[in-house]
Amino acid sequence: MIFEPSEYAARRTRLDSAMQAQGLDAILMFAPDSQYWLTGYDTFGFCFFQCLIYANGQSHLLTRSADLRQAQMTSDITDIRVWTDGRDDPATVLAAWLGELGITGNIGVETETHGLTAGNGRRLFAQLPNLVEASALVPDLRLVKSDAEIAYVRRAAALCDDAYEAALPLITPGADEGAILAAMQGAVFAGGGDY
Repeated sequence: MIFEPSEYAARRTRLDSAMQAQGLDAILMFAPDSQYWLTGYDTFGFCFFQCLIYANGQSHLLTRSADLRQAQMTSDITDIRVWTDGRDDPATVLAAWLGELGITGNIGVETETHGLTAGNGRRLFAQLPNLVEASALVPDLRLVKSDAEIAYVRRAAALCDDAYEAALPLITPGADEGAILAAMQGAVFAGGGDY
Protein backbone atom coordinates (compact mmCIF):
# COMPACT_ATOMS: atom_id res chain seq x y z
CA MET A 1 0.00 0.00 0.00
CA ILE A 2 1.15 3.50 -0.79
CA PHE A 3 -0.25 5.21 2.30
CA GLU A 4 -0.29 4.48 6.01
CA PRO A 5 -3.28 2.54 7.40
CA SER A 6 -4.50 5.72 9.10
CA GLU A 7 -4.94 7.39 5.70
CA TYR A 8 -7.20 4.60 4.49
CA ALA A 9 -9.12 4.65 7.79
CA ALA A 10 -9.77 8.37 7.33
CA ARG A 11 -11.03 7.73 3.80
CA ARG A 12 -13.41 5.05 5.06
CA THR A 13 -14.73 7.49 7.66
CA ARG A 14 -15.36 10.10 4.98
CA LEU A 15 -17.04 7.53 2.74
CA ASP A 16 -19.23 6.30 5.61
CA SER A 17 -20.45 9.87 6.18
CA ALA A 18 -21.12 10.46 2.48
CA MET A 19 -23.02 7.17 2.19
CA GLN A 20 -25.10 7.99 5.24
CA ALA A 21 -25.94 11.42 3.78
CA GLN A 22 -27.17 9.71 0.59
CA GLY A 23 -29.03 6.97 2.44
CA LEU A 24 -26.81 4.18 1.14
CA ASP A 25 -26.21 0.98 3.10
CA ALA A 26 -23.48 -0.24 0.73
CA ILE A 27 -21.73 0.68 -2.49
CA LEU A 28 -20.49 -1.51 -5.33
CA MET A 29 -17.32 0.05 -6.70
CA PHE A 30 -16.37 -0.86 -10.24
CA ALA A 31 -14.16 2.18 -10.91
CA PRO A 32 -10.51 1.18 -10.49
CA ASP A 33 -9.65 4.65 -9.20
CA SER A 34 -12.29 4.31 -6.47
CA GLN A 35 -10.97 0.89 -5.49
CA TYR A 36 -7.44 2.27 -5.41
CA TRP A 37 -8.41 5.33 -3.36
CA LEU A 38 -10.25 3.34 -0.72
CA THR A 39 -7.95 0.32 -0.36
CA GLY A 40 -4.73 0.76 -2.34
CA TYR A 41 -5.77 -1.99 -4.77
CA ASP A 42 -3.90 -1.44 -8.02
CA THR A 43 -4.29 -3.71 -11.04
CA PHE A 44 -3.97 -3.82 -14.79
CA GLY A 45 -7.06 -6.08 -14.84
CA PHE A 46 -9.52 -3.22 -14.52
CA CYS A 47 -11.24 -4.12 -17.80
CA PHE A 48 -12.50 -7.38 -16.28
CA PHE A 49 -15.36 -7.79 -13.79
CA GLN A 50 -13.96 -6.65 -10.46
CA CYS A 51 -16.23 -5.28 -7.77
CA LEU A 52 -15.25 -3.81 -4.44
CA ILE A 53 -18.18 -4.13 -2.06
CA TYR A 54 -18.07 -1.57 0.73
CA ALA A 55 -20.51 -1.80 3.63
CA ASN A 56 -20.38 -1.39 7.39
CA GLY A 57 -16.80 -0.12 7.26
CA GLN A 58 -15.59 -3.29 5.52
CA SER A 59 -14.23 -3.93 2.03
CA HIS A 60 -14.87 -7.14 0.12
CA LEU A 61 -13.40 -7.74 -3.35
CA LEU A 62 -14.77 -9.98 -6.08
CA THR A 63 -12.08 -10.49 -8.69
CA ARG A 64 -10.63 -13.06 -11.05
CA SER A 65 -7.82 -15.42 -10.10
CA ALA A 66 -5.27 -13.51 -12.16
CA ASP A 67 -5.69 -10.50 -9.85
CA LEU A 68 -5.80 -12.30 -6.51
CA ARG A 69 -2.11 -11.86 -5.64
CA GLN A 70 -2.16 -8.26 -6.83
CA ALA A 71 -5.08 -7.54 -4.50
CA GLN A 72 -3.31 -9.22 -1.60
CA MET A 73 -0.05 -7.37 -2.22
CA THR A 74 -1.27 -3.85 -2.99
CA SER A 75 -4.31 -3.36 -0.76
CA ASP A 76 -5.68 -3.62 2.74
CA ILE A 77 -8.52 -5.90 1.57
CA THR A 78 -8.64 -9.15 3.53
CA ASP A 79 -11.92 -10.57 2.23
CA ILE A 80 -11.33 -11.54 -1.40
CA ARG A 81 -13.44 -13.92 -3.46
CA VAL A 82 -12.47 -15.19 -6.91
CA TRP A 83 -14.84 -15.90 -9.76
CA THR A 84 -13.75 -18.39 -12.42
CA ASP A 85 -13.79 -17.31 -16.05
CA GLY A 86 -15.78 -19.65 -18.28
CA ARG A 87 -17.56 -21.22 -15.33
CA ASP A 88 -19.06 -18.40 -13.25
CA ASP A 89 -21.26 -15.45 -14.09
CA PRO A 90 -19.61 -12.85 -11.85
CA ALA A 91 -22.84 -10.86 -11.49
CA THR A 92 -24.55 -13.96 -10.09
CA VAL A 93 -21.59 -14.63 -7.79
CA LEU A 94 -21.73 -11.00 -6.60
CA ALA A 95 -25.47 -11.11 -5.89
CA ALA A 96 -25.09 -14.34 -3.93
CA TRP A 97 -22.18 -12.93 -1.94
CA LEU A 98 -24.17 -9.84 -1.02
CA GLY A 99 -26.81 -12.19 0.35
CA GLU A 100 -24.21 -14.12 2.35
CA LEU A 101 -22.89 -10.86 3.78
CA GLY A 102 -26.42 -9.80 4.73
CA ILE A 103 -26.13 -6.62 2.68
CA THR A 104 -29.58 -5.33 1.87
CA GLY A 105 -31.30 -1.96 1.67
CA ASN A 106 -30.09 0.85 -0.57
CA ILE A 107 -27.02 -0.30 -2.48
CA GLY A 108 -25.17 2.23 -4.61
CA VAL A 109 -23.28 1.30 -7.75
CA GLU A 110 -20.67 2.96 -9.92
CA THR A 111 -21.71 2.67 -13.57
CA GLU A 112 -19.84 5.59 -15.11
CA THR A 113 -16.58 3.69 -15.45
CA HIS A 114 -14.70 1.52 -17.92
CA GLY A 115 -14.55 -0.97 -15.03
CA LEU A 116 -18.14 -2.04 -15.76
CA THR A 117 -18.81 -2.95 -19.37
CA ALA A 118 -22.30 -2.65 -20.83
CA GLY A 119 -22.69 -6.43 -20.92
CA ASN A 120 -21.60 -6.85 -17.32
CA GLY A 121 -23.84 -3.95 -16.34
CA ARG A 122 -26.85 -5.66 -17.92
CA ARG A 123 -26.09 -8.88 -16.07
CA LEU A 124 -25.54 -6.97 -12.82
CA PHE A 125 -28.88 -5.12 -13.03
CA ALA A 126 -30.65 -8.37 -13.96
CA GLN A 127 -29.41 -9.80 -10.65
CA LEU A 128 -29.79 -6.60 -8.60
CA PRO A 129 -32.48 -4.43 -10.24
CA ASN A 130 -32.81 -1.92 -7.39
CA LEU A 131 -29.27 -0.57 -7.38
CA VAL A 132 -28.91 3.19 -6.89
CA GLU A 133 -26.58 5.23 -9.14
CA ALA A 134 -23.60 6.40 -7.08
CA SER A 135 -20.85 7.03 -9.63
CA ALA A 136 -20.03 10.50 -8.27
CA LEU A 137 -19.75 9.54 -4.60
CA VAL A 138 -16.07 8.57 -4.37
CA PRO A 139 -14.83 11.00 -7.06
CA ASP A 140 -16.38 13.86 -5.08
CA LEU A 141 -14.54 12.71 -1.96
CA ARG A 142 -11.29 12.41 -3.90
CA LEU A 143 -11.43 16.11 -4.79
CA VAL A 144 -10.31 17.11 -1.30
CA LYS A 145 -6.73 15.93 -0.80
CA SER A 146 -5.16 14.98 2.51
CA ASP A 147 -1.67 16.12 3.48
CA ALA A 148 -0.40 12.63 2.60
CA GLU A 149 -1.95 12.81 -0.87
CA ILE A 150 -0.50 16.26 -1.51
CA ALA A 151 2.97 15.02 -0.55
CA TYR A 152 2.51 12.02 -2.85
CA VAL A 153 1.47 14.21 -5.79
CA ARG A 154 4.45 16.49 -5.21
CA ARG A 155 6.77 13.47 -5.24
CA ALA A 156 5.14 12.25 -8.46
CA ALA A 157 5.68 15.69 -10.01
CA ALA A 158 9.38 15.55 -9.06
CA LEU A 159 9.65 12.12 -10.72
CA CYS A 160 8.05 13.58 -13.85
CA ASP A 161 10.69 16.30 -13.83
CA ASP A 162 13.38 13.61 -13.52
CA ALA A 163 11.88 11.75 -16.50
CA TYR A 164 11.83 14.95 -18.54
CA GLU A 165 15.47 15.68 -17.70
CA ALA A 166 16.48 12.12 -18.63
CA ALA A 167 14.69 12.32 -21.99
CA LEU A 168 15.63 15.81 -23.09
CA PRO A 169 19.23 15.10 -24.20
CA LEU A 170 18.07 12.05 -26.16
CA ILE A 171 15.47 13.88 -28.22
CA THR A 172 17.04 14.45 -31.63
CA PRO A 173 15.96 13.85 -35.22
CA GLY A 174 15.78 10.10 -35.83
CA ALA A 175 16.13 9.25 -32.15
CA ASP A 176 14.94 5.85 -30.98
CA GLU A 177 11.66 6.37 -29.13
CA GLY A 178 12.26 3.16 -27.18
CA ALA A 179 15.53 4.53 -25.81
CA ILE A 180 13.81 7.77 -24.82
CA LEU A 181 10.99 5.91 -23.08
CA ALA A 182 13.47 3.61 -21.33
CA ALA A 183 15.41 6.62 -20.03
CA MET A 184 12.22 8.29 -18.80
CA GLN A 185 10.81 5.18 -17.14
CA GLY A 186 14.26 4.33 -15.75
CA ALA A 187 14.42 7.73 -14.06
CA VAL A 188 11.00 7.18 -12.50
CA PHE A 189 11.92 3.69 -11.27
CA ALA A 190 15.31 4.87 -9.97
CA GLY A 191 13.48 7.56 -8.00
CA GLY A 192 11.22 5.04 -6.32
CA GLY A 193 8.22 5.42 -8.63
CA ASP A 194 6.26 2.85 -10.56
CA TYR A 195 4.03 2.71 -13.61
